[in-house]
Amino acid sequence: MMQGYYQMTALEQWTEDLYQRIGVRQPSDISIDYIADRLNIWVHYLDVRSKAVEAAAGMYSVYIDNRLPPELQRLEFLHELCHLLRHAGKSTLMPAEFTQAQRDESERFILYASMPYSMISKGTLPELRDDAVAELAVTFQVPVPLAVQRIDQIQRRIFQGQLMAVMERGEDRNIIHRHIR
Repeated sequence: MMQGYYQMTALEQWTEDLYQRIGVRQPSDISIDYIADRLNIWVHYLDVRSKAVEAAAGMYSVYIDNRLPPELQRLEFLHELCHLLRHAGKSTLMPAEFTQAQRDESERFILYASMPYSMISKGTLPELRDDAVAELAVTFQVPVPLAVQRIDQIQRRIFQGQLMAVMERGEDRNIIHRHIR
């Protein structure tokens, strides 16, 4: 991969900064216990749909559906973590479009938080897409479809960065135009 062309989104950079601040440095640190401990979040495993609650300012609880396999519990935790840290207020009082935007952001957060680019870029992914997907899935203990989503996203961002670099250099814009069609 051509890492120099990769551009993080604001949410991705925020996630990387959060992990830097709380000491998440390797894939094994991306666990419910490790992150909850560092952010002082109480985690409860119950027979309910997962949700996050801020009981009082800075007092957080996350309820995780204990019927889910551990791999999915961790993804649910990351989803709820995004709501806790980025989405203050009661979503029931907000327009449906706003709550949908928050859910969408929490889904993107899962990609960044479960497979941080800083950790991915430290290694060398296999050239073949299927091998790279398999490696991400195993290394970060995520479902294969999520690893596919992340690989595709990274490839799109690198390609976008390459296009931007070509455009900034003022090279033949017709080449880019023909390539995009």
